[in-house]
Amino acid sequence: MRITYIHQHFRVPTQAGGTRSWEFARRLALEGHAVTMICGGTVRRTFREQGFQVVQLPVSYSNSMGTARRIVAFLRFMASATWVALATPADVVLASSTPLTVAVPGVVAATIRQASFVLEVRDLWPEVPIALGALHSKISKFLAQRLEAVAYSRAVRIIALSPGMRDGVLRIRPSAHVTVIPNACDRELFDIPKIDRLAFRQANGWGANELVVVYAGSLGRVYDAQWSVKTAAHFVGEDVRFILIGDGALRESCVQLADQLGLDSGRLLLGPLSKYETAQYVASADLALSTSISEPTLEPASLNKVFDALAAGRPVIFNHEGWLSDLLCQNEAGWKLSRDPRAAADQIRHIAASREEVLLARERSRELAETDFLREDLYITFRNTLLDASRSRTHG
Repeated sequence: MRITYIHQHFRVPTQAGGTRSWEFARRLALEGHAVTMICGGTVRRTFREQGFQVVQLPVSYSNSMGTARRIVAFLRFMASATWVALATPADVVLASSTPLTVAVPGVVAATIRQASFVLEVRDLWPEVPIALGALHSKISKFLAQRLEAVAYSRAVRIIALSPGMRDGVLRIRPSAHVTVIPNACDRELFDIPKIDRLAFRQANGWGANELVVVYAGSLGRVYDAQWSVKTAAHFVGEDVRFILIGDGALRESCVQLADQLGLDSGRLLLGPLSKYETAQYVASADLALSTSISEPTLEPASLNKVFDALAAGRPVIFNHEGWLSDLLCQNEAGWKLSRDPRAAADQIRHIAASREEVLLARERSRELAETDFLREDLYITFRNTLLDASRSRTHG
């Protein structure tokens, strides 16, 4: 197959952020498929990456941007990516949303190139930005909802990253052909030998009996980063260490809050790290942390940080509801915490007091990774979905 893969936020493992598109694209290339990845970046350049071509467009984007700047970045990428996609021969055009605006170059290129259009839904847009107040005018809501309807209707196959996202698609287009392919566990990256984990802990000054809690993800507004700082403050003087890895709109306010609460902000907030570096921290920690504001539209999210924790065989503590927190808690691979930081700190102390329970949760998280979320297994479903889409073009 010739595949045009449009993903504005494409990342490689030497960068911070999720690498789902990189993992899938390199496997497609390894099987002999011709893949062109169209993405955004700081400068325009074209390069080869693991056997596939990457066309990077000069459209900068950061989680710390305000709503207006984000919308401008989405529209600029939409326009530039359309021209590149039109110039790229393809059998399948795959657009990975968010933002949903990537559907425009996908639909246009697939129509002109007589290719099959596949849409990957990473978040329910515009449902989420409407709920969060990012889209509030009647015209912006109308246009976004029309784009959603057109994108779903034109896609011959839709990939949803969670059952909740699948249900959200089907509410808009009941006849859509939707396949659920969640984020995945990269065991070869996160399954680090014990001797290496112990050496990493020692090199970073972590005590042998110190409970280390790691959050690795965005510090954007929806991830309730200040909750983590407030919870960490209840462990001052105790053998518990919180580490927050990532960047986003709330990072500076978190630094200020940490300093106000008597925490060492430099030790607490490490900033963004590459996927390789993040794997060392997550695998060497005792518990992984997943946080979010209380908003029902976010509950279907397929959170990379949770799958990375499972890949490392680490239990996850959640301060939010959702399909992942339900799944891990039901399988004894995680715990739900109170939204009150003081109460949450007490719950963490209770968890830490039962080392046997923590060890059992490690085994359960590793089992979940291996039975349900291995990258290789999910890639097969992903590739077969694209093949089915290509066949629908030739036989439809």
